Amino acid sequence: MRMTVNLQADEKVLVEKTPANLFKGMEAVGGHLMITDQRLVFKSHKLNIQGGTTEIRFTDIESVSKASTFKIIPNRLIVQMKDGKKHKFVVYKRDKLWQLITDYLNENC
Repeated sequence: MRMTVNLQADEKVLVEKTPANLFKGMEAVGGHLMITDQRLVFKSHKLNIQGGTTEIRFTDIESVSKASTFKIIPNRLIVQMKDGKKHKFVVYKRDKLWQLITDYLNENC
């Protein structure tokens, strides 16, 4: 099953779809994360209390850091925005995604 996102004419997909949870308050909203050369797009599953789509433009990101769940499970990404807001994700293959995002930020932003 493909993740449907309206792309800009010049936008390229780097990671088409990876399982992820996005923390909205105390709820870990389940869904999928897509990474393009312009943004991160999280789309929730339909069976969440807080659903919808969250888009994070690379130009708005200050930094991305790694963290662990319960201090032992290496699966969290924290996206620090330039406006001070943080987006906290639990993702599969965290180190690979962190490296991709960090490299892209260093090269393009």
